[in-house]
Amino acid sequence: MSFCAVVMILSRLIWAGTGRMVSDTPNYLNLNLYYCDPGLTDLSIMKNAFQEASRLLFNSTNGQIYISTVRVSKNSAFQNKADVWANNAAGDAYSPYEALGTPGGHITLFVERHRYTNKDGPGRNEKGQFGIVHELGHYAFNLYDEYALDLNTGGANPNVYCVSPSSDVACIMDGGTTTPIKQDRTEWCTQAGGGLTTDHASNHIDTLPNSLGHSCWEEIMKHCNNYQITLTIPTQVQRTDPSGLRNIAWIPLGDRLRFVLALDRSYSMSVDNKEALAKQAASLFVDLCKVDAKEAIGVVSFSDTAVSDYPMHDVTTTPFTKSDAINAINAIRLENRTALGDGLRRSLNEITGWETISPDVSVVEAIILLSDGVNNFGAETPANVLPDLRARGVQVFTIGLGDPAHPIYPLDETTLLDISNQTGASYAHVLNADQLSTIYTSYFAELRGMDSYPEATGALEQGTSRGHSVLVDRFTNEEIFVLHWPYGPNAFKFRLQRPDDTIIGPRTAGIEYVEKNHYIFYRIKKPNPGTWKMIVTAKREVETAQRRISYTAQAIAQAPGLSCRVSPRQAFYKSGEAVNIRTFVYAGGIPVTDADVSGVVRKPDGKLVKVRLYDDGKWKEHGDEKGKDGVYSVRFNDTGSIGTYQVELIINNKEGITATPDELNPNWKPSRIAPFIRASKSSFSVGRQEVKAPKTEK
Repeated sequence: MSFCAVVMILSRLIWAGTGRMVSDTPNYLNLNLYYCDPGLTDLSIMKNAFQEASRLLFNSTNGQIYISTVRVSKNSAFQNKADVWANNAAGDAYSPYEALGTPGGHITLFVERHRYTNKDGPGRNEKGQFGIVHELGHYAFNLYDEYALDLNTGGANPNVYCVSPSSDVACIMDGGTTTPIKQDRTEWCTQAGGGLTTDHASNHIDTLPNSLGHSCWEEIMKHCNNYQITLTIPTQVQRTDPSGLRNIAWIPLGDRLRFVLALDRSYSMSVDNKEALAKQAASLFVDLCKVDAKEAIGVVSFSDTAVSDYPMHDVTTTPFTKSDAINAINAIRLENRTALGDGLRRSLNEITGWETISPDVSVVEAIILLSDGVNNFGAETPANVLPDLRARGVQVFTIGLGDPAHPIYPLDETTLLDISNQTGASYAHVLNADQLSTIYTSYFAELRGMDSYPEATGALEQGTSRGHSVLVDRFTNEEIFVLHWPYGPNAFKFRLQRPDDTIIGPRTAGIEYVEKNHYIFYRIKKPNPGTWKMIVTAKREVETAQRRISYTAQAIAQAPGLSCRVSPRQAFYKSGEAVNIRTFVYAGGIPVTDADVSGVVRKPDGKLVKVRLYDDGKWKEHGDEKGKDGVYSVRFNDTGSIGTYQVELIINNKEGITATPDELNPNWKPSRIAPFIRASKSSFSVGRQEVKAPKTEK
């Protein structure tokens, strides 16, 4: 994540969760790097490669773009925010197209290939900085390879190229980390007839079905112009490094996670039991936090004013932070109006310790913001606070509760979606407050770099039981099984059945068990792989007017290197405009192809439209740019209704294999990926205007 103050950001969306291009003459790029191996001790092992990549990027743009800051961590909570994943091994690079600023998308590198910069690696031909910049071409600028693959060898076809097969005065997109001569190229190709010796070759062949059809510089300019960043296409080859290159700031981050729960306490929360159910959900989030694990929690509420109901505290047992925070949540009392901007400002102040806490101590700083209304009071609007949230790199996960068209208590979904969009987080909309605990559990997982399984819902008569199966995969090192229900205090018993059929209950040794009036959960470290069962039993003795009591069971997994994220290409669309939905699937730090990715899009009127995503490279049919790369896509056209659409997908890897690398060597062969199942959600808006935050000059 870019934590610096920004003037202008180059990305399809203005995310604070991923890399940024900033206009500062020259422009600079800030990146996040996640090391997939938790046992790696040297967090500076890739520093020289990124410094040399910055030099190559600066040279290739004639001194107009460089890499300013790289923030690094091996904490798995950081993986969802990273632009680059580095596996501690040797392998070929991967990158999705045009994924800068898109949650879930990232470049995949390998330490034992890409850390070498002078052909000094194991193969004596590695030049990692070239591979890094080549992948940035895909990731940041939507550039395609300027070569074709030889289908017989699996490597680059030497007869198909851009500009020249052998000269170093040629295009960076025609080369690779370990391809001699082509890894020395320092230019991006220019338009035909542009007067530069690197003009786009007329005999260029691109095997991709949606070839750009124009030069790299034309595509780079298009991206920069969209975001008011003006570059100049070179008119001569830059044989020496331009003056003005700065050393990158290499910043290893601390392991702290700092969260604020920001709750709307306007009077409208008194309707339909929203207040009580919101407090239940927020309390569940607090209880899920780990004790003595470098986590901190604070609680802010807002109505006419914003107050710190529970100032930021480390989650410890002395004092017992969780119970104190939950007591503060339950003590919140409702007032009249909705000072949403002031609530954001107060939450940001708690995150920063009122500007005493460095962002470098944290891998995650986030606000979970719940509102059921419209900002109608306060000293600041949300748009006023957004620049400071982005500058700090604080993500704001928003929840919209209620009906946007309600005649008395309307919900401003546009602002909530825009807040999450601009800070690199997620937005969730629920009509009924009894769904809030599900959202808070999912957000807890996302914030910690965890993944969710498909939810299980049901309703039981008193004295009856039901089991729900969960496939715990070999990637998982911690599993949390959660049961929650909105009505009927202490209504359920909750047990687990291991793959060997033994039962886990409240008194089983070596596990964490938490039981409250409306939720129960188990936290299990190093669970045995296999099919587990969540056994839900409705108690006979519970007094309730309902014949059947409803519940939701969720499982979330800590599996470093495994990530399944769905993300539309942008957050706001026009009515009738096609939406390109993408899902990025990784396991063991490597993209996975041949998985089944399907689900539904929930339209604003509640109608469900089934969708299937493809990794087949069929752009015209499915909107998928490259086949077998671990990026699954679908083009969704049913966007005639105004409002927020929610994408809900299940990723079922039964027969998946490693995706085809971008740097493909002749000896590469796919490997089978162990089975896993995950669920992922995202939102986009149709027919509404994105709210633009004011710029800040810092």
